Amino acid sequence: MPFFCIHCRSEIDPNFKACPFCGEPITDFLRRYLETPIDDKYKILARLGVGGMGEVYKVLHLHLNAIRVIKLMRATIANEAGAHDRFLREARLATRIQHPNVATLFDFSTLDDGSRYMVWEYIEGINLHEMIESRGPLSPRYAAKLAVQTLQGLDAIHRAGIVHRDISPENLMIARDAEGEERVKIIDLGIAKQWGDEGDNKTKTGMFVGKWKYCSPEHLGMLPQGERIDGRADLYSFGIVLYEMLTGIPPFQADTPHSYLVMHASERPRALREVNPSVSASPEMEAIIFRALEKDRNKRFATARDFARAIEEIADSLDDKPGEPAPLPQAIEVTEEPTRVIDSSAPTVATMASAETVQTVGPEPPVQKGGGMAAALRIAIVIVVIVGGAFLLLRRKPEAPPVPVKPAVAAAPVVTPPLTTAHLGINAFPWAQVQRIRDLATGKDVSFTAPLVTPAPLDLAPGKYEITFSNPAFRKPITRTIELRAGEEQIVLAEFIKADRAALPRLEGSGR
Repeated sequence: MPFFCIHCRSEIDPNFKACPFCGEPITDFLRRYLETPIDDKYKILARLGVGGMGEVYKVLHLHLNAIRVIKLMRATIANEAGAHDRFLREARLATRIQHPNVATLFDFSTLDDGSRYMVWEYIEGINLHEMIESRGPLSPRYAAKLAVQTLQGLDAIHRAGIVHRDISPENLMIARDAEGEERVKIIDLGIAKQWGDEGDNKTKTGMFVGKWKYCSPEHLGMLPQGERIDGRADLYSFGIVLYEMLTGIPPFQADTPHSYLVMHASERPRALREVNPSVSASPEMEAIIFRALEKDRNKRFATARDFARAIEEIADSLDDKPGEPAPLPQAIEVTEEPTRVIDSSAPTVATMASAETVQTVGPEPPVQKGGGMAAALRIAIVIVVIVGGAFLLLRRKPEAPPVPVKPAVAAAPVVTPPLTTAHLGINAFPWAQVQRIRDLATGKDVSFTAPLVTPAPLDLAPGKYEITFSNPAFRKPITRTIELRAGEEQIVLAEFIKADRAALPRLEGSGR
């Protein structure tokens, strides 16, 4: 029987690992079920994403003639205790919620090869990130309408005893109901946790798997000892989303995890009109957003329902005119890698910010669309690391070119003093803090005033050095030894994980 690529529909050899025409990955699951219905009832129509944890497919329920989404966990992953528990937790928690603003879970089961899958509602629409990207800032009245729906969905999630923990524009789908009315759907409960779940050590440490741009101070471990994350963390995250809906950019933009930690811990967001002068949101709306963004969760709204009511009270007075795209450049999201923070008995916020105690772990890599781009993205990751290191070497101020002068008779020769330092570009993947630089000749440590977080440039005296890198996501630090000569430029790289094996960033437009 001929085998056709699920993406470009070209006839190909099913033994290929990827389509030679478009690059779409060909997995064992796809080989088996592309022509054979899953559990004799789900026919694969398209693949919405593929990642290290599993795959996501658009399917047709043959008996009900209904479109669904199947989220698959690979058998090799499903057999791991942590992944198995996480999968079942997502399924059990999601079945508790039946609300028009939350994606519905219809079914979950196990295949004969040990793979587990869940069957979700298929949502035809775009996510909020795509909407803002294509349309620019939303009008205050329209943003309020979407916000109220989102908060109603969050209220249902919270009343089920669940914290979403990854509220972001990418996880808010905009679709149309049977009457043609726009409706927000909250998706991706896969990292949700029950409040007070004592059976999971990761919950005890306050695991956060989401995006640095939208995380709350509680996500980063900034809680009094003995307290746990609750639904108010999601309200903080949605406050950031609502700010972005009105201005076109989030309130906090940074290029390192450490910078995001400091901003979420201590910086107050700028006024909406300071970020985007064309914003027509009222002072009342701004006050609501700033209340949601209070660092102290006791000063925020107590519930999502209270947050929604505050917006509903002023909705009729809000302007229907959207602002222009923000004049400021948007920062690139530095990382969407999953993150975990320190135990709740950790040091204070100030101590954490100075010591950069944010930790990273790697549970489930985000599933992504566009397998044809996977190889290119992996190559790009490697190139970024290499180019980033090279860039460090070029960051020094270039020497001014010599000014031509008219030669004079019997001019004295110009003596160029010998260079006494070497320039070192320090880099790591995915990132690291330089804990120690030891001069092997003297045995003494090189002092540096501020924490060195990669990538970082450094001028050192010639000699042989031992550099120690640490990343809290990995148990063991990495040491590298390098010998520098005067006037030399070198790059040192520590790889906690190979770049070509790292999880790819989430690609927008999953269509779920």
